[in-house]
Amino acid sequence: MGIGRYFWFLDLEGASVSEKNREIATAAYQRIFGDLDESAVDECMSENFVQHNPTIADGREGVKLLVKMLVSQGTLKQRIEFKHVAVEGDIVFLHSRYEMVGAEWRFIDIYRIENGKLAEHWDAMMKMPEERANSNPLF
Repeated sequence: MGIGRYFWFLDLEGASVSEKNREIATAAYQRIFGDLDESAVDECMSENFVQHNPTIADGREGVKLLVKMLVSQGTLKQRIEFKHVAVEGDIVFLHSRYEMVGAEWRFIDIYRIENGKLAEHWDAMMKMPEERANSNPLF
């Protein structure tokens, strides 16, 4: 399976573990951060979700608070654009871009999948700079 292949459905019977984990992570990410669907947090994240971003509390409630904050600050529902998605066992790496609180951002998110849900998260993010020292693409 090539990195550029996307699955737009959740009928994963017969799919490899990597394909399933890829779809679990991308679908959850779209629902939570693209659709701003707070109910998706409970459906897509494990009860004991571990958050390594130091600005967000552990557990589902920390992510729910983030979604509420994004909505309250004017973030609109949108389609997340994934540039790269890579899977290694139960770990999924997402390289994405989308608008957040009125600015365009680039993200690298890493999720650990357990029992079909997001169980652990690490990330790095960058707001698009107004001025750049080079013209290399950021996405």
